[in-house]
Amino acid sequence: MIIDFLKNAKRLPVIDWNLTFFGAHEQAVTKTWAVPIEKHYAFECIYVLSGKETIIMHHMDFTLNSGDFFIVPPEFLHRVRAESDLKYFCYHFDIDDPRLKAQLIQGLDYYHPVGSAINKAITPHLLKLDALVQDSTFDFTTKMIIQIELSHILMHFYEASQNNATQGSSTQNEYARTIADYLKNDLTSQVLAYLKEGYTTDQTKPAVEAAIDHVGLSKGYGFRIFKETYGISPREYLSKLKVNEAKKLLLKPGYAILDISSALGYSGISNFSRQFKRWTNISPNEFRKQQLNK
Repeated sequence: MIIDFLKNAKRLPVIDWNLTFFGAHEQAVTKTWAVPIEKHYAFECIYVLSGKETIIMHHMDFTLNSGDFFIVPPEFLHRVRAESDLKYFCYHFDIDDPRLKAQLIQGLDYYHPVGSAINKAITPHLLKLDALVQDSTFDFTTKMIIQIELSHILMHFYEASQNNATQGSSTQNEYARTIADYLKNDLTSQVLAYLKEGYTTDQTKPAVEAAIDHVGLSKGYGFRIFKETYGISPREYLSKLKVNEAKKLLLKPGYAILDISSALGYSGISNFSRQFKRWTNISPNEFRKQQLNK
């Protein structure tokens, strides 16, 4: 007789997503300073410490004064210029949880002036992050503080995006989130199957096509609504998942680069190395050495 020893156990959920912090900077500039039109693959967060700054996005001008905060979603074209001598704090972050990312993109307001609810909530955490810029030794404690403060800010973003969520295109959004979930779960299953059992899953069609078929959409329509929701194509999204997974695995010396290559579905180590270098500008070997040396 098999006894289920955990039959009455109360559980917490498994967490399988990456919250990535792409660094931050504080900068003081003159009123002639301007940044040409650009876009990023991650969320950009800008907090004005003093002076005045204009952000142009979606053919709209947003003027930020001291204490104002602005968030630029991934893939949104924008331009920035100083309207006076300016000092600002800026950081980028990304999260690979498809549902949360879509909710943040669709539910968050861009501009949060001083005194607004979300501005009041996140300003103490932003100032703590900004204070760390002066620290020349980024040790384990510093990294943990960054994670903690970023998590607090993300929680406030989540609550605000829930309050602002609209139902206008909920069906399309759900389709896009289902495609993203399928891609993430499929990649996770593929990697675990190889690393634990030593085999690659047999896929009759490319992952992106299988994901779109899973929700019963045509290929063209699936691509379009995914890009409208996330700002990037399903293939680009899958590439981002792969590079995040590759980086995690490369931090574990027990996994040979050949095994990581196979786990991610590449036919050979040279193909994986070439793609990884496109993503990061360095080879998998160089990335592993840099991270282990840190």
